[in-house]
Amino acid sequence: MAILTGEIELSGFSVIDAHLDRANIERLIQDITALDFPPTQAGIRNLLELLPSIRTLAQSPEIRSVVEPILGDSPGERLRQRVHVVRGIFFDKQPHANWKVPWHQDLTIAVKNRLEVPDFHPWSVKAEIHHVQPPVAILEQMLTVRIHLVRVASALPNRTDESNGALKVIPGSHTQGRLTAPDIDLWKQSPAISCNCQAGGILLMRPLLLHASSIATTPSHRRVIHLEYASCPLPSGLEWYYSDLQEENGVKRQW
Repeated sequence: MAILTGEIELSGFSVIDAHLDRANIERLIQDITALDFPPTQAGIRNLLELLPSIRTLAQSPEIRSVVEPILGDSPGERLRQRVHVVRGIFFDKQPHANWKVPWHQDLTIAVKNRLEVPDFHPWSVKAEIHHVQPPVAILEQMLTVRIHLVRVASALPNRTDESNGALKVIPGSHTQGRLTAPDIDLWKQSPAISCNCQAGGILLMRPLLLHASSIATTPSHRRVIHLEYASCPLPSGLEWYYSDLQEENGVKRQW
């Protein structure tokens, strides 16, 4: 695990193949498909609220065992209470929703209410949820887990790769804080890596890491569950939109 943590700190990402078994993958695909969203819809933003199975996944030993050592600095129960999931999104790149994403960093977080707090700006609303760009210090205490649920009813490989729009990253680009457009142009000259991943594999990634994806050339279903974890509270009355630490048996838990 120390090797994994070092890889994340140095490169900003790591891929772990075949982390979830086939039965888990099939159950998750069935639950998400049952939401019956339009075929042209590229994803779902409030996944943690909609599906108990996603909340269970986010708290499972399979996921938390790789998240906690990276975000935590204390052992045992105290660490478990500090590291929590704060957002869940589902992406499905497929023939009816096949899009290109330019190089960018993930700079926004989802919060319950809009409050004017210094250094939290600009604000936006997506799917009726308030979003804001926090200070870099907050983003540096976050980790994204992308869980690949590829399933193809054909002879195509059951994996995410360049052909179906796998995420590309630029190693080390997370170390320079929030990047300007000229900064990004400079980083784009560095070698990029395609995060190819088998079904059930996970990509661990720092939000500040530059990443992009191309249009799929053989579009089928590139299904990804995107979970964001944090190890810090928000200041001055701001609250994460979703937090598994909010209540336990009706009692609000503390950081």
